[in-house]
Amino acid sequence: MNPRPEAVAAAAWWAEQLAAPPQHDVGAPLSTAFADVATDHGRRQRVLERIDAFRTALADRIEQHLAQYCWLPDEPDFGAYVRAIMVGYRRGDVLADAAERAGFTLTSFDLPVRTVMWINPGIVKVAAGHGAQSVAIWKALGDR
Repeated sequence: MNPRPEAVAAAAWWAEQLAAPPQHDVGAPLSTAFADVATDHGRRQRVLERIDAFRTALADRIEQHLAQYCWLPDEPDFGAYVRAIMVGYRRGDVLADAAERAGFTLTSFDLPVRTVMWINPGIVKVAAGHGAQSVAIWKALGDR
């Protein structure tokens, strides 16, 4: 089963965050600096092959996650909350499972904390960081 385009786009965004220099906004300067340092240390130990494996595993895992919930292209926002992937001060289960499949353990600060991703038919949106506005990171051609 091939993952739908929304799952592939979502997985690509999370993989980019894993590979990029740390940028956390947890709402407090000292906490943010600590999170950035902790993430940078862990990231040095990760190689690009594992990030590619993570991207592939995550697209499959997101597809499994989406298949559990309603997917109504005519009402794309219906059920958005249950399809969301979130990182608070702990990693999300979908993300952690994909990392384990890729051969590493995801820590609390490997991905931007206080991030929410909504995966809806035809659009994927992310609010990355404390108080961030949601931004569309992927849209189907001709949609919204």
